[in-house]
Amino acid sequence: MRKILDKMFGNTKLAILIPTLVSAILYLLFIMFGVAEDKMEIIITTPIAAVFWFLGSFLVFYVQVKNRYCREGFLNFFEFSATLFFGIYSIIDAISVVISGFQSFTPTTVAGLLTYASIAWAHSKRTK
Repeated sequence: MRKILDKMFGNTKLAILIPTLVSAILYLLFIMFGVAEDKMEIIITTPIAAVFWFLGSFLVFYVQVKNRYCREGFLNFFEFSATLFFGIYSIIDAISVVISGFQSFTPTTVAGLLTYASIAWAHSKRTK
């Protein structure tokens, strides 16, 4: 699994930049085209929640990366399963938001994408 993770996060800058840009684009398209009863609340809470989610998920993975008592097999499984889950979730949710005409956007829409980016950042801190 480590080889798969190394290939997925081989270019760390792109692995962080692309999901972050996609989440920002979805957010901006919601601001322009979305219609919701609580649109102002969503517009305000999304960037705040995104920052806390990104840093929190990075911290969870980074602590495990730097924990010398954490077995590499467990860490590989933990990273891979989280990447797979949040990757699939974010793709399905992004497609759902686009199909709905940006009406189903919530702050959790960006969570999956930012989790992928934070895992990529934490993975870059691993020693070979």
